[in-house]
Amino acid sequence: MRILVTGATGFIGSHLVEALSGEIVCLVRSTSAIENLEKIGVELVYGDLRDSESLKKAVKDVDIVYHLAAYYTFHGVWDEYYNVNVIGTKNLIRACQNIDQFIYCSSAEAVGPVRIIPADETHTCNPQYDYGESKVLAEQFINDEIKKGFPATILRPVGVYGPRCVNDVSYFFMVHLSQNSFLTRFIAGSGNNLVHFVYVKDVIQGFIKACTKKAVGETYFISSEKALTYNEVYETLCTLLKREPPSLHVSPFLAKIGIAPLEYMYKLLGKEDFMVHVSTVNATQTDRAYSSQKAHNHFGFSPEYSFEKGAEITLEWYREWGYI
Repeated sequence: MRILVTGATGFIGSHLVEALSGEIVCLVRSTSAIENLEKIGVELVYGDLRDSESLKKAVKDVDIVYHLAAYYTFHGVWDEYYNVNVIGTKNLIRACQNIDQFIYCSSAEAVGPVRIIPADETHTCNPQYDYGESKVLAEQFINDEIKKGFPATILRPVGVYGPRCVNDVSYFFMVHLSQNSFLTRFIAGSGNNLVHFVYVKDVIQGFIKACTKKAVGETYFISSEKALTYNEVYETLCTLLKREPPSLHVSPFLAKIGIAPLEYMYKLLGKEDFMVHVSTVNATQTDRAYSSQKAHNHFGFSPEYSFEKGAEITLEWYREWGYI
């Protein structure tokens, strides 16, 4: 079986390539760090999602496509979100000829905060960030193609964490906690709102098991068994880091007043940190909790890592590589 993976040098993609079996082809940019892929021995095709000719070369004789490449940041430029995540996905699908399955890595951020706990795949999409909006638009295009007979599957991982994650919500949160930074000495609001994380190895299990005819034409959340309150997340991580969890709760309004000047300063300095945004305070006052029951029912997805177990492994990796 010949499998194409886009986004193979990224966090999730690098773990997926290591776990896949078969003839693996990776679409990489000329600027990508490919050392790890070279060690694995996969075939490399240089190109870009915005370059249709390179995509035709990448998909040649491919049976399965895992499309993970994306412009990923929560505070980016809309044109980049649209050109890479939406137009790039369209270009890749249009390049595919006679493939068995196209597995698209969307995100729970396409749905955003939820009213029903836990939300299933029928929940209305109401993304908080432009990143999520770009995923919604890509999903809409894919679903239109599915109606025409295109064999696609949409997977929506919740907040993914684990070794090699160095630019996501969990990374910034764990680093700040390890440093006992000012931003982790208080909790905005009650701390009882829900946030949903999933360990990267569980995500890879879901992606591999989703490679089945049963999943064609469907959309699935890929999540851990349950969401956690922010209080629970703090308690778990602080125990692992051997520090006291914050006992001070402040109103979201005061938290935003305190963070706003820091956010402005970071922008002036050209620095990005998910923790240093007023919008992050807003996010912590909503619920993000999603059910992966459909994935379990259709192809046996069953997460194996508790947040405590996964976080312990992740923190150890951060220590080993000097991030904390």
